Formats: sequence, C-alpha cells, structure tokens
Amino acid sequence: MDLFASAWMTRSLGESVSALHLEQEVGIFAGGWNGRLKHWDAEGELMWTAILPDRITVLALHGGNVFATAGLHVVCLEAATGEQRWSYALEGSADSLAVFENHLYAVSSVYDIEHNDFLESAVWNLSFDGTMNWIQRMDERPWTILEYNSKLWIGLGRPKCGFSTIDAKGELTHTSTDTDSPITCGSSTPSTMLFGHANGAVSDEKGKILFLEQSSIETLYAISKGYIATLEDGTLLYRMEDTEVWAESGTPVTAQTGGFLYQGQPTHWSGRWSGTQGTVEVRNLNTGELLTSSQSGRCESSTSDSTRIALGFETGEVCLWEQDMFERRMSKDSQKEKKDERKSALQEKLRALRDR
Repeated sequence: MDLFASAWMTRSLGESVSALHLEQEVGIFAGGWNGRLKHWDAEGELMWTAILPDRITVLALHGGNVFATAGLHVVCLEAATGEQRWSYALEGSADSLAVFENHLYAVSSVYDIEHNDFLESAVWNLSFDGTMNWIQRMDERPWTILEYNSKLWIGLGRPKCGFSTIDAKGELTHTSTDTDSPITCGSSTPSTMLFGHANGAVSDEKGKILFLEQSSIETLYAISKGYIATLEDGTLLYRMEDTEVWAESGTPVTAQTGGFLYQGQPTHWSGRWSGTQGTVEVRNLNTGELLTSSQSGRCESSTSDSTRIALGFETGEVCLWEQDMFERRMSKDSQKEKKDERKSALQEKLRALRDR
C-alpha cells in the first residue's frame, strides 16, 4: 500500500517540523525549526499561523492556551486564535515543559561550547499568566520530565545521574539507580514509568535496572508490562518483562509512537533515516509484523490519539492518518493483491496448456 496516498490529510508547515501536538475535536498543532507554528482544526482547515522567536521543541495544550518552548523562551498563545499572550525568557535553552497541578514546569540548560558540556540547568515554575513563581537550579541536565503517580519526575545526566521528584515548592527528592549511566529518555503510563540510559539500561521508578540493551537507549515507549525502545545502533525492539517479543534492525530510528488499532490489534509507527533516504514503517505492535512501509523524507516528530496518528517531516510535510480510512485502504489493497495472485495463477495455467 502507498502509505502516503492513504493519509487522511497532508499539509505543509513551510519549514522542517520539530514538534507536534494532536487532540481529538481540537486538531493538530505543528511547530518548526525556525519558529513557525500552525494550527489545523479537526476537519483539516488551517485556523492560524504564528511566528515564535526560535525552534519549537515541545507543545502543550491546556485551558484554552498553547504553551511552546522556542529557543530561550516559553511562549503562551491563545489556542483559538494564535494570539500571543506572553513570552518568558529562561536562562539557557528551553528544553522541555509539562503542565502539572495548574502550573507550568519548564526545563532549561546552559551549554558551554569550550567545555563541550552543560554548565547549569534549572526547573522553572510558571503560572498560566506568565508569572515566574520559583526556579530550582542544578548541575545535572534534566533530559526528560514525566508525570507519574501524581508526581513530577525528572531524569538526570551527570554528575549525579539517577532521577528526582520535584514538589510544588521546588524541593527535589533524588533517587539513585542501579547504574551510574546518565538518563537519556523516559516514558510513563498510568501504571508504569521507565527511564532509558546511555549505557543501554532501562530502569523503573524504584531505580531498579529491568534490562540492559545492546546500545544506548534513544527513545522509549512504555506499554503495559513492557516497552518499545529505539537504540543508537538502529534496533527497534519490544520487550515484555525479561522477554524480547520482537526486534528489527536497520538504519537509525528518528521517531516512534504507538498507533490506533488495525484489525483489533494495536499498531506501531516509526521513521528511519539512512542519511539520504527515509522510511516510515507500520507494524503490528504485538507481533512486530510489518503491515506496510513507504519511502519518505526524514521523519522528525510523531504523535497520536486513539483514532489518528500524525507524523512531521524535515520537508515540512505534516501527514495525518485516520483509523477507518487506513483500514479500508489496507483491506482494498489486500483484496487487490489476492485478485492479482489468482490472475497470475490462471495465466500460468493457460501458458502450461499452450506449451503441451
């Protein structure tokens, strides 16, 4: 199946896509490397375009507001119109943000080119009106920020490593892991939270190492009793507890996400990049079976809800697939393939009769 011909919607951001946010009934928000932000509604109509000061890395929607990290700034826009309500400059790059208990938490870091390292990082607590309430500075860079079990968690780099919870007053409670390797990524569900480490370890909320993969963990997608990990060496794998359910090697994976159901089974979508050619792969999440794949540009971002999935590309394209349409196209192509097989078999029989 031509995966992109089956997309419900394809739009152009006008620059390389660096962040996506998708919500049912609201639509999709796409941010770019040069600060362009667009919002299309649930029907695919362009609602507005805004220009932010720098590359957009994270988007969050709450209470009629769109929050974005853009270079050194955290920016708040009105979701309905795209009008900017406020912008707050952090000390260093605005790396990530999270909405938690009616406040906005932003993570910043200062990188020193001469030392080739991060000198100082911080967590900022902001009110929704842009008022800065407090700042908690630290030597370690928070590489990921997650909500789990009614707490906010940050995964840390060197020198301390491990992870910390941070409360409403900015106080940190640190937990060491069974490895001193920096945390590179994390993922959570209502029932589990996992961190990936630079040495290939995957740890849980108690700091226990669940498994040691063969290379550094690039991204994690937590699922019930397991995870799907992308590794630095290009491996994409699904592990449930101590069992490797499936694994696929290839060129580096640039984006991954779980997707809607297909024939009653969850799907998994990923983008790979060889350096010159991209590929989007759609798999049965439970078995790893490749359902379909297509060549593409470099996939930079991915997001999904229960019935749709969106991918953003370096070319500026934003593609969105819808569950029912995807299933119809897959079924139609499957029927065509069976028809072609029957036709080929009949032609083979006719040739055999002529050759007698």
